[in-house]
Amino acid sequence: MVFIPSNTLSSGAYTLPDAARLLELPLPRLRTWIRGSKALGEDSKSQSRRMPVGDFETRGEKKDSYFDFLTLIELFSIAQFRRHGVSMPTLKKARQELGNRFKTEHPFALEGLLTDKKNLLKEMGDQTLLELGSGGQTAFESLLEPFCHRLDFDVSTSLASRFFPLGKSASIIVDPKHAFGRPVIRGTNTTTEALAALIRGGEDARDIADDFHLDLEAVREAWRFENRRAA
Repeated sequence: MVFIPSNTLSSGAYTLPDAARLLELPLPRLRTWIRGSKALGEDSKSQSRRMPVGDFETRGEKKDSYFDFLTLIELFSIAQFRRHGVSMPTLKKARQELGNRFKTEHPFALEGLLTDKKNLLKEMGDQTLLELGSGGQTAFESLLEPFCHRLDFDVSTSLASRFFPLGKSASIIVDPKHAFGRPVIRGTNTTTEALAALIRGGEDARDIADDFHLDLEAVREAWRFENRRAA
């Protein structure tokens, strides 16, 4: 069992397998992004090519390593950018520039990140965009917002505060202030894992909904979500 200091629990605590299930990403890919420099031998050039997203905060050793909610969101953002064709060298340079410019250790958890399938851009709040890596500005049109609809942001920090793994229309939310960042039913501390365990134990979904004062569809959604994560 991993010992997690109490002062980190309000920020969420996730292992690599947790992140792989939540983000629907292959576990080996996540290991490369986070631990690549340790897993690739002594060839520094190879390490440079294979570790394009910078260092992530991890604690513990081997399977016990874990990280916080903002690192989880960075992994989510990186996956979205890669899905839209942004190269790994571009991601590495953009992450460093964002971190320096906005003084944050979690630049890919910032609000207003966009891509045109080649470059990364940051919305500056005045209807202009900063094109990372060029020092210039670009027009707003023809850009993608690949993931903002699944995130809420803190107005004071502009960093991600909540993640909706199935989108905001669904009832499931990941919030580091609730249940240590485990997926819960929106507006409650009831984890999807707990609801699914009850159904696996033979409880009827309707009875569970009544007992927990939940909408029946939310219980069924939790069941589908946990089965998908286990697949």
